[in-house]
Amino acid sequence: MMQSRTLTALLLVGMMTASAVMARKPAAEKRCVLQSRVAAPVVRDDGRLYFRGQPDRKQSYIAVFKGGACPGLNRFATAIVESTGAGYCEGDKVRALATPSQIPGPLCVIDHLMPFAGNVDDPVLDESGNK
Repeated sequence: MMQSRTLTALLLVGMMTASAVMARKPAAEKRCVLQSRVAAPVVRDDGRLYFRGQPDRKQSYIAVFKGGACPGLNRFATAIVESTGAGYCEGDKVRALATPSQIPGPLCVIDHLMPFAGNVDDPVLDESGNK
């Protein structure tokens, strides 16, 4: 009987400690770009999604997707962004709408928005600095 009470007390202390540690750990913040700071997304010839900075194009962004390129996203497609707030954020979902069939492509998730100081047709360096 004494052992079961001790075990129960230890479990309760362990659970309280774990919940206290979890409460102190901040939730991962999503990084967003306000929609008012960029123009509507444009699909580049290379299949990347480009957000032109407004009013300064040097504050533009390229969407980097989880798992690599977004299938179906090409220069003939229309990009549909399912944003979760007043901006374009990490974790937002993107679908390519193929023209003229208007059939939506697979769902792609934005991993992050890479700052890009170029215009829509400028070459994009990857994150390691290569073209």
